[in-house]
Amino acid sequence: MRGKFVGAVLGATAALLLAGCGGPPPGVDGNLTNNWPALPEPTLPVPPTFACYDVADLSPGTPKLPPPVDCGARHTLETVHVGTFAGGDAATEVPPPAGGQAQQKAYADCTTAANNWVGGDWRTGRIGLDLVLPTPTQWGAGGRWYRCDLIEFADLDSYTVAARTGSLKGALTGARPLALGCFKVTTKVQDIDSMAAVDCATAHNSEFAGVWQAPPGTYPDAAQREKLQLDGCRSVIAAYTGVPNDDKVRYRVGQITYGFGKADWDLGNRGARCYIWMQNKNFTTSLKGAGVGALPINAV
Repeated sequence: MRGKFVGAVLGATAALLLAGCGGPPPGVDGNLTNNWPALPEPTLPVPPTFACYDVADLSPGTPKLPPPVDCGARHTLETVHVGTFAGGDAATEVPPPAGGQAQQKAYADCTTAANNWVGGDWRTGRIGLDLVLPTPTQWGAGGRWYRCDLIEFADLDSYTVAARTGSLKGALTGARPLALGCFKVTTKVQDIDSMAAVDCATAHNSEFAGVWQAPPGTYPDAAQREKLQLDGCRSVIAAYTGVPNDDKVRYRVGQITYGFGKADWDLGNRGARCYIWMQNKNFTTSLKGAGVGALPINAV
């Protein structure tokens, strides 16, 4: 019985197949796609350039963001450039590693875009720059973009991200609202306790003088970094204040230096912010170009 049952099913199938050879019904051409064009290959969306986002819990390098908002509305992050990895940098199976040449080239591109956007070296303001890459999943799906994001810091003590309205475009031009200026420094034992930004016309004992960039090389240890930054910033401060850059600078003016850390160093930002610091004296005007008259030896 089983053999006959199977034979009957096969026979019925054959009859159905044979019936299909008789041609389509009238008005049907037999083309199931009805000459539709082929669907395009799926692509991963590329982040928009010149977009602002309101991100409540902002982590540097956030690859996924909510929908953009108008830059005139409240936001915490602004994308100022989106670039593309190409050539060998794009041919890898995973995103480029931290500190590698691909990331360094992307960061250099971001730095140029950021400086052009704000109108000066972003490191001279209360501004942060982040290079953001696709996640491994996004990279595996074909994402080869990198994003250049700017944020404003409320201060450089806590590095709290500020919520703002309005674009950062031109933030370091004209009145330079985000530029680093004069500060009231307080200390605790041998450490800097706080650096509160103040108007240079009010009493202050510290002033931003500029950024010193270390030469290429491996990231130095703490002692080496301190010496490099102190020596480098001494020349920046001398040029800013208009005093001779000699072995007596240290007896005219004190200094505070802040580097950007290993992650930034590995990307190519080997800078250190340089601040004048008058430990026992206050000023009510800027020390830019003040010269030896305002800063005699042993003035600190």
